[in-house]
Amino acid sequence: MSLSPRVRILAAALLLAVAALAAGFMLLGGSPSSSQAAVKTIKPLHPVNKAAKKAAATKTKKVLAKAPAKKVAPKPAKKVAKPKGPSVINGMPAALAHALASHAVVVVSLYAPRSSVDAMATDEAKHGAALAGAGFVAFNVADERIVSPLTSLLTGAQTAADRVLDGPAVLVFQRPRTLFVRFNGFADRDTVAQAVANAASLAS
Repeated sequence: MSLSPRVRILAAALLLAVAALAAGFMLLGGSPSSSQAAVKTIKPLHPVNKAAKKAAATKTKKVLAKAPAKKVAPKPAKKVAKPKGPSVINGMPAALAHALASHAVVVVSLYAPRSSVDAMATDEAKHGAALAGAGFVAFNVADERIVSPLTSLLTGAQTAADRVLDGPAVLVFQRPRTLFVRFNGFADRDTVAQAVANAASLAS
């Protein structure tokens, strides 16, 4: 069966159209899709520089090595208590015995602790002794180490009032251990200095 020229032209045109469509589909399908594209390597936002990290560690070690070591303060040496001398010498309080060894006349001030009047009386007695060049000692009448030997020393006093240990009071002693006079209560420096001068004149 032979085809007419008109049918042949239509068939050829149809084939060309089909070929063009096929070529278009091939072009569209040949380009790589986003799913077929190679996965790119994700770089970290803060890349780690191993060389820089190692250098920082070395620098830190050097700084620590140069830092001065803390000095440990030496512990203070414990004070060794010095042996105390005798509290009584020749039946007298040691301080009075030492004072009489270097002075012919010694002024003794008796005071009660925490008493402002007794403190003033002691200060006046000290100045009076200094004015007359006498020795001086002050005794706390509440100190048991003083009470016993001083009481024994005063047993030979003329009156009972002179044998009482209370403050304020001023006692003037002559060498070797004689009570010359006693002032009960407050005595000013001039009174004490005059008593010392009297005792020194009688002792010479």
